[in-house]
Amino acid sequence: MDVLRDPYALLLRASLLLALIGGFGLGLTLMLSFVLRVPVGADVGALIQGHGQVQALGFMVLTIVAVGSRLLPRFHRTHLERGALVSTGGIAVAVGVALRALGQPLPLSTPRSIAMVLSGLLPFFGIILAVYAFGVAVRQGRSPGDREPIILPLTMATSLIASQVLLVVASFGLAGGAVTVPSGLDEAIIHLELWGFAATMILAIARHTWPNMLLLRAARSNLIRPALLLWAVGSLGTPLTWLLASDAIVIRALGALAQLAGAALYALALRLFDPPARASTLPHITEPPRLWLRVAFAFLIAAAATNGFAALSGEAGSSTTLLALSAARHALAQGFLLPVIVFMASRILPGFSPLMMGRPLLLAALMWSLFVSAALRAGAEIIGGYAEGWDVLVALGGTIATVVFLVFAALLWHTTGRHTARAPGVSASP
Repeated sequence: MDVLRDPYALLLRASLLLALIGGFGLGLTLMLSFVLRVPVGADVGALIQGHGQVQALGFMVLTIVAVGSRLLPRFHRTHLERGALVSTGGIAVAVGVALRALGQPLPLSTPRSIAMVLSGLLPFFGIILAVYAFGVAVRQGRSPGDREPIILPLTMATSLIASQVLLVVASFGLAGGAVTVPSGLDEAIIHLELWGFAATMILAIARHTWPNMLLLRAARSNLIRPALLLWAVGSLGTPLTWLLASDAIVIRALGALAQLAGAALYALALRLFDPPARASTLPHITEPPRLWLRVAFAFLIAAAATNGFAALSGEAGSSTTLLALSAARHALAQGFLLPVIVFMASRILPGFSPLMMGRPLLLAALMWSLFVSAALRAGAEIIGGYAEGWDVLVALGGTIATVVFLVFAALLWHTTGRHTARAPGVSASP
C-alpha cells in the first residue's frame, strides 16, 4: 500500500493523536482531579502508568521514528527502501500503547489480560521491524564525514531494545492480574525510553547541527567521549539500579550523578554556553535559538540533578522520592525534549518549517511558554508537591504545556497533511 511506503506523515500523525488524547489530555485530567479532589473513577496508579507510556513511547519514541524516516536516509545518502516495514512497526507501537492506556485501568478479565500481553508484544516487534529497516538503509548508504562516536548509537539501541524487553515483562505481570507495574520496573522502562533513547538522540543531533546553527566555537573534542561515556553509564546504569538495587541509595545516586556529569561535560564540550564564534548576521534567526537551546540544556542538567536528589532523598517508595522523580521527568520532557522537538521541527520539517520561519513571534511564544510550564510543574512538585497552593502551580504548569502542545500539534498536523509527498532520500520501493 502506498500509504505505508512513506512512514513520515502516518507515524507523525499517530504520535500526535496519542499525545493529545492519552498523553497531555489524560495527564491534565489527572492533575485537575488531584487539585479539585475529584475521583477519576479508575485506579490512579494504572492511569498514571498508562499516561507515562503514551508520552514516552507513543509520542517521544514514535515521533523520533517518524522524523528519522526522513532524516536518516539523507544523513547517510541512501534510500529507505523498506519504509513499509517502518510504518508497520510504528503502527504496532501505536496500537500497543493504546491497548496499555485503555486496558490497564480495567478490572481483571480475559480481554484485559489479552490486551496487556499485546501491549507489550506489539511495541517490541514493532521496534524490531523499524530498527531492521533503518539498519538496512544505513548499511546501504555512505557514512557521513564526521563519524558518530560508537557510544551514542550503542546507548540508543541498547536503551530502546532493553526498554521493550522490560515492557514485555511488565505486560505479562499485568496480564497475570497486577493492577500496576512494580515501581522499580516502571522507573527502569521510563528512564530507558526518555533518557537512554530520546534524550541521547537529541545529544546526537546537537553534535551535528547546533555548532553551525548557533555559531558555536570549535568543540572540545577531547571531552566528547568522556561526556558520552558518563552519559551512557547514567542512562543504562540507573535502570539497572532500579531493577537490582532500588533501595541502595548510594548506588542509585551514582547512576544519577554520572548522568548529571555527562550532561554538564557535554555542554562544556560543545561550548554551548561559551560566547559565539562570531556575531550573527541574522539576529532574528541565530540569536533566539542560541538562548532557547541554552535554556533547554539547563533544564536537562536540572532534571539530572533532580534525579540525583531523588536518589539521595530516601527509600525508593517514599513520597519525597516519588515527587522528585516526577519533577525530574517533567523537567526533562517539558523543559528539554519538547522544546527541542518544537524548535528542530521549525527548522527541518517540510511544510511546518516555512510556516514557523515566517512566524518568529509565535515560535518564541511556544518556546518560552514551554519553559515556564516546565519551571512551574517541576519546581512546584519538588518544593511543595501537591500540598494546598503548590498543587495549583503544578496544574498551571501542566495546563500551559497542554495548550502549547495543542497549538503545535494543530499546526504540524495541518502542514503534514499538505506536504505528504515523498522527500528526497525516501525510495518508492516497498
